[in-house]
Amino acid sequence: MIRQNLHADLLKTKGRPVTLAHILIPMITSGLFLIYYSFSGWNENVKIIAFYQAIGAGFPVLIGIFTANTAEQEQNAGGYQNLLALRKKTAAFLSKVILLLVFSLFAVLLTAVLFWLGFCRILGSSTLSIITSITAAMIMWWASVPLYIWQMLLAFRFGKGVSIGAGIVSGLVSALMLTNLGTFIWKYIPVSWTGRIPYVYLQIALGESGAIDEMKAVVPIFCVFTVMSMVYYLFETSHWEGSSISE
Repeated sequence: MIRQNLHADLLKTKGRPVTLAHILIPMITSGLFLIYYSFSGWNENVKIIAFYQAIGAGFPVLIGIFTANTAEQEQNAGGYQNLLALRKKTAAFLSKVILLLVFSLFAVLLTAVLFWLGFCRILGSSTLSIITSITAAMIMWWASVPLYIWQMLLAFRFGKGVSIGAGIVSGLVSALMLTNLGTFIWKYIPVSWTGRIPYVYLQIALGESGAIDEMKAVVPIFCVFTVMSMVYYLFETSHWEGSSISE
């Protein structure tokens, strides 16, 4: 059932901006940072960390936009009739999250590889290995899983406006949590994880002390919250009866 829904959702994305965005955004983002880093006076460790911090802080905004696009697509197809007509809606909703997660995995890996190629092969840095770059991207992707779940719920329950607005607010909070204000509380704020968890990993990978304890503290919180989010998502979507707001 999920396989059939995934195939159907994939066909719906053909020719839509969301597919192209997952290719263009990594290319543009990596290119802009590499151009700036070609004349920036920052040391290499700061450059690497700042790159992943910026991507992580912007991730929640993109999640809000992409989930809103998914909900809008279903709304435009007869006012959610394709979903409302299903007896069991869980598989259909689960496939939408899975498809966006697959797209985002491709995007973050493409971003990591492009940045590594430019940073190491063009700018001549020897600090960042391809393994570290890809691992940081994978960690960021894992940290985004609960955000996709909750943003998809918001998009289908309250409409695209709420989803996009929540994504923007989440991005601002994520950026704020990268400052000293988030030093002690970021572990308990899920929207900060895409920016802060890769940052902690890079601190460890680049030899900065004191970050291992932070990683050990946040992993159990992340795992419990993600499992609870998925359980709630499956329960909520199985009883879904349409959006609360007509846009």
